Formats: sequence, structure tokens, C-alpha cells
Amino acid sequence: MIARIRSSDLVRHGAIAFAGVVIASAANYLFYILISRLAGVETYGVVASLISAILVLSAPATVVQFIAARLAADLDARGDVAALRKLSDDVTLWTTTFALIFVAAGIVERQPIAEFFHLTSTAPIVISAITFGLLTVVTAQRGVLQGAHHFGDYSATQAVDGVIRVAVGVPLVTSLGASGGLLGPTVSLAAAAVYSLYAFHARFGTRRAPLALDRKLIARVVSNVGLGQMTFTVLAFYDVPLIKHAFDARTAGLYAAAALVGRALLAVLSFVPTVIMPKATARVAARRSPLPMLGGALGLCVAVVGVAVLAGWLAPIAVITIIAGRAFVEASPIVAPYLAASGALALANVVAAYKMGLHRYDFVIPALIVAVIEITTFAFWHPTLLSAVLILLIGHVAVLGVTLLRLNAPVLNAGATERAQGVA
Repeated sequence: MIARIRSSDLVRHGAIAFAGVVIASAANYLFYILISRLAGVETYGVVASLISAILVLSAPATVVQFIAARLAADLDARGDVAALRKLSDDVTLWTTTFALIFVAAGIVERQPIAEFFHLTSTAPIVISAITFGLLTVVTAQRGVLQGAHHFGDYSATQAVDGVIRVAVGVPLVTSLGASGGLLGPTVSLAAAAVYSLYAFHARFGTRRAPLALDRKLIARVVSNVGLGQMTFTVLAFYDVPLIKHAFDARTAGLYAAAALVGRALLAVLSFVPTVIMPKATARVAARRSPLPMLGGALGLCVAVVGVAVLAGWLAPIAVITIIAGRAFVEASPIVAPYLAASGALALANVVAAYKMGLHRYDFVIPALIVAVIEITTFAFWHPTLLSAVLILLIGHVAVLGVTLLRLNAPVLNAGATERAQGVA
């Protein structure tokens, strides 16, 4: 049994991806923890809200990441390294072009955006716009590394991002305030983009080959994966910017601290869907059932979520103090329900990644409908922070429910699955 576990590519690659997540998450949360203690509740609220807004707006990039990973997985299965190099070039070029256009638009509209977040300076908005552009490129680049099973490089980009973010952002927040803190992600993402370019050259060489891609297949993947991945990305980050707009600066800072606790849970489990998607594709291509793999992944996630929610319920003050500091203890009543909501979303993300790896998109439209209802309710009805978190919890559990529908449907090989589903 031990020998089989050691020889398992899922375990090996999962361990590598998890190591990257641990380093990146530890650095990322050290970044937030230090800023919350050095800058105070209000400045922390600004930094957390703008970073959350960046992540929401970068949802299209997560779609590109998933699509790039899906295409790279197919090319890797065929051993077409030259085509992988061409894919990496195209992904970098097109996302950079897209990012430059939207960065320019953000800079032009910096004043109304600053007013939306109740900011007196536009400098944080300009920095956030540049950060958004870099995140778009890096996210898409990671998709190629993920799909090609280069999880070491995938994890390295996360580690570079996390470590440099702390080294730059934390010292600058004390002198430049929110703008200084936001410069941390800007510099770290630039370094991660450079590392990805190095990894493409080192792993795929210099020879390029034309990409022989099925355009109908890409259209189906884009439409289905696009909607699904954007739904999960928006659900993970939309709430903090809306709270910053609706409540005073201190209340928004308290909510952001509770959200940080929940997102710590999401970050810890983020390596699971990263590994599940390409592994599900590979197992079906090899005519092996992917269901045992999914069962093991969900079992691990349920255990982690259970421990986290129990800790948040039994010792919420200790949890919020460890994560954000004693200045945020007023947020303790919403820690446990926020952890439960984040846990439900994490489990839904795992199941969705598994289904996407099998070209199963039956959950996409129902999940989108649930998400629209949740976000609309959240936006127009949030009399207290606790009521806002309960809306998250109900909505995220409903999303998990729709992803679990038809989970035991017969598994076909990748090509048969696509033919059976037809054009979406």
C-alpha cells in the first residue's frame, strides 16, 4: 500500500502543488497579517478590498488559465512539446494585449473608481490597475504549466509571488500606506511573469509547431469552462469590495479580516482542483476510472473543512486574533459561518474541476443561476455583517449541491464524452 502511494503520480504531483500552495499561502497571509498589525483596520480594509476587486475582475484570466490547462493537458498527452511552446507564446501574447487595454482604461477612470471605494487618493487605483494586468498574464501562464504537469514550476511561480509580496509590500505600507502595501503584489507578480517565461524556455525549448486545435471543441470549452470558472472566481471574492462600498471603513476592515480567515481555508485546499482537472483527463484517456481519485480528494477536503469550522466555532476570538490581530476581535461572531461558507465553496470547486476535466458541464448553468441570486441578494440586503455572511453560506452550499448532481454518471473517454455532449 505504501509503495503504491509513493509511486502514485497524483500523490507526487499533489505534494508538489501543495508545497507551492503552502509557501505561497504562508507568505500571502503573512502579508495580510503584518499589514493588519502595522497599518490598522482602515488601511487594511483598503488593501484587502482593492486586492479582492482585482481578483474579481481577473475572473476572465482564470477562464483562460483553465482553458490553457485543458489544451496543454491534451498536447502533453500527445507528447507535442513544440506545440506546447507555441501555446505558451500565444497565451502570454494575447493576455498581455488584453491586460494593457484594461490597465489603460482603469488609469483613465481612476477618479470614479476611487470614489466608489470612498478613497481620497487615486494612487491605490493606479497601482491596482497595473497589478490587475500582471495578474491576468501570470494566471494564464500558470494554466500552461498546470496542464503540462510541470507542477514544480507552477508552484514556483506561486512561491515567488508570495515571498516577494511580503518583502516589498510590508515595509512600504508603513511609509506609503495602502499604496505601499499594494506595490507588493505589483512587484511580485512581475517577478512571477518573468519566471514563467524562463520555465517555458527551459521545459519546452525553442522550437515552435502550429497548434492543430479543434475549433468546435475550443468553443465548447470556452463557453462552458468560461462560465463555470468565472462563477467560482467571482463567488470567492465579490463580497469584500461590496462591503467596502456599503459600510464605513472600520466595519469594512473587520469584515475583510473575517474574509481573510475563510480565504485561508480556500487557499489551503486550492491545490486539489489544480491537480484534479488534468489528472481526471489523463485517467480517462488511459481508460482508468477517475472516481476513486475524486473520492480521496473530497475526503481530504471534508476533513480539513470540518477541523477549520470546528476551530472557528469553539475559539473564534483566538482564530481572528492569530490571523489579523487583537484590533479585529469584533469580527469573531462571523468567523465560523464564514469558514463554513468558504468550505462549501472549496468542495464545490473540487467537484467542478473534476467534471470539467471530463468535459461535463451540466452544473455550469445551475451554478451560475445560484450565484446571480446570491450576489443580487447580498448586494441589496445586508443590514448586518452576520446577515451578509449567512447569505454567502446559503448560496455556497446551494452551489455545492448543483455540482454534485449526476456525479455517478458513466465515465467515457475524452473524445467520446465530447461527441456525446455535442455542441453546447
